[in-house]
Amino acid sequence: MVIHTRARTPESKLERRGRILDEALALWRERRYPDVTLADIAGRVGLTKPALFAYFATKEELFLSLYERLLGEWFDALDRHLRLGGTHTPPSLALLLATLTTERPALARLIPLLAGLLEHNVTAARAAEHKTWVASRLAVTAPLLEAALPGLPGGSGPALLTYTQALVAGLQPLGEPSPAVREALATTGLGALHVDFEAALGESLTALVRGMVHPAGEDGR
Repeated sequence: MVIHTRARTPESKLERRGRILDEALALWRERRYPDVTLADIAGRVGLTKPALFAYFATKEELFLSLYERLLGEWFDALDRHLRLGGTHTPPSLALLLATLTTERPALARLIPLLAGLLEHNVTAARAAEHKTWVASRLAVTAPLLEAALPGLPGGSGPALLTYTQALVAGLQPLGEPSPAVREALATTGLGALHVDFEAALGESLTALVRGMVHPAGEDGR
């Protein structure tokens, strides 16, 4: 059913925008990115596709906003943990970062699309808004991270968080191959090419954090 009532107040517009993101997330959990259409999202909200453009000019802009919502929740969870106090070792911090990511599969699946897809087909103003938002989150979380990990050089928190996302972007697609690749990997002799995303992310993050805490040539535990 299509809703013909226009959202007129800022509150009602914000509420409808949230519903659009809710439905986009529901479809994203079920489908691949090419299979999620704006028409499907609009229909689930009760809007026409042209009406949806009043909230998001492109599919990429919509999913960029969804990414910000999911990443914001990830940052919130990490901040809550770090504010509990105490210190981490490289392995324990790597485990925390990996766990917060793998328990949010919708975010983990979206991260690989960011640089190559979601940041395209958006306006320069929207891109600047997005990068400003990311910088604001890093400005809060990075100092907490640096305080929680003895030996992490001051000012390197943003890099650690950025590299974490880069590892997710590279490893997640390998852990969720296409049906054809999955069938090929099941062939005798190809099992070594299978990537367990959760295990690989944990191992890679441990190596990353150790490398940032302990310069080359120093032993890191």
